[in-house]
Amino acid sequence: MIRFRIYWVGLVLLFATLLPSQSWASSSACLTKDISLYQWRVRHNQALPAELSLAPDQTIEQCIRLTGVGKFALTLEPKGYKVSLNGASFVENGTLSINDNDTLLIQARSPSKKGMHQTIRLLFKETNPDARRNTFIVPWQIQTRNDSLVPTQWLVGSDKRYKQVADVLPKVKGGDTIILNANETFEPFEIKNISGSRNKPITLTSNTKNASERPIITGAFDKFGWTVAVRASHFWSFSNIKIADGKVCFRNEAHGTKLENVLIRDCHIGVMGTDRNSGSLTITHSEIFNSGGKPPGQKWGHAIYVASDQHAFPGSTFTLVNSYLHDNKGNNVKSRFERSLIKRNWIEGGEDSQARYLIELIGFDGAYDFNGQSHQVVENYLIHKSTSLGSRVGGDGNSPSRGTMSFSDNVFIIESGFTHSIVRTFQGLEAVSLTGNSVVYSSELTNNILLDDEVEDDGWVGGTPTIEISNNVLNENITLVRTPLGVFHKSRGDVSINSNLIFDPLVLKHGFIEQNRPLSGKYIGAINLH
Repeated sequence: MIRFRIYWVGLVLLFATLLPSQSWASSSACLTKDISLYQWRVRHNQALPAELSLAPDQTIEQCIRLTGVGKFALTLEPKGYKVSLNGASFVENGTLSINDNDTLLIQARSPSKKGMHQTIRLLFKETNPDARRNTFIVPWQIQTRNDSLVPTQWLVGSDKRYKQVADVLPKVKGGDTIILNANETFEPFEIKNISGSRNKPITLTSNTKNASERPIITGAFDKFGWTVAVRASHFWSFSNIKIADGKVCFRNEAHGTKLENVLIRDCHIGVMGTDRNSGSLTITHSEIFNSGGKPPGQKWGHAIYVASDQHAFPGSTFTLVNSYLHDNKGNNVKSRFERSLIKRNWIEGGEDSQARYLIELIGFDGAYDFNGQSHQVVENYLIHKSTSLGSRVGGDGNSPSRGTMSFSDNVFIIESGFTHSIVRTFQGLEAVSLTGNSVVYSSELTNNILLDDEVEDDGWVGGTPTIEISNNVLNENITLVRTPLGVFHKSRGDVSINSNLIFDPLVLKHGFIEQNRPLSGKYIGAINLH
């Protein structure tokens, strides 16, 4: 009898775990979403966190609490999903009135087959006569896993069954590898709704061990000018290839994307990450050159111009490691990511009159940053030429980052004629720090400002500056901080300036840059500070 009761209890518990969850989520499990009217009487952009690699026909739930609705209610008619409002019964195909601080439990089912992508759209209708738009949409991306028991290698080339990458894409599943012939040229392509998973990424690579023999993907896909586009196709890895001659050579609208040993050249934008639907992106051991700028009638292009979707993929990180960026126009790196880690790279200013910032770390484009962004620049060689600018953090005139920025253990190499600030703040920040960096010169000395703070007090999250400048190797030619008033911050705000080493100016020995600069067109190895 005892044994039977144990088995019976076990079966009941097992059965309970297999049932779709119907329980009401506690308020602590809910995400708070501020949808108040923002710029131009338009509500804050919002999305639900994407659900990836789901089993087919799986029940999923997401709880949200809406703030900023205002005194005029929104209406919601669930279609293709169910909503429980403030703990009441689930409703589908009915009409709900949504007020400020209401809690919604959204329930949906994943597609019935593997490798399917679906976007559920919560379509709220406005009753506020002051709202600029009549509707407000909160999207929810849902994707089922796309894997097989045995990963497959797909060979692509002029002598293979599949001649172009586009030919094989409909067959690819998670864990598979696409191998391109060495020394061949391939047409541009778009990867759409074809995902791997964190444990089974999809890899596109080549069969050469010689950097000069890497296959090249060149040209522009369709009217958009993309050479390689990754759209709602998560967990892809690209390695050992070249990409060239596009308006946008690599377009990322996905999560978990990685570029390794990739050479990118001759692009209006080298790597672009979209404001919406983009998650984590990693670039390592790669080279980008002769990209960016502003051709007549076009917007500015940059070698790297990336962003992340703070709502669909919260906590995403842009990682740039052991890479070589040089001879570009516009900015070498322009990041609107929620988080950025730029570590152990060789980033060199361009010599064209259209060369701009080495690194620009700023807020989301026209969207409010709810949590503040975090950007780290660590152990890089940053080469400042007379024709280019230093780095800018905070904002570019759109939305401020409202986050933390740190430059640590970098070598700022100042070439002849560079007279700009090394780091410039603009528009809005929480805090900025420069610690453990060294300022050195390639030849003649120049007078420079280490940190040019252009943020007014109301642009700092705390209401006054939060700045740390410590343990840097500097010289008397360097002005530590310049403010909007043209004077040192002194005791205003939380400003810490201490333990900096002031030496005679450090001048690099002849040939240092040439001897340590990575070789263009070759594989980029580890970049370590000497």
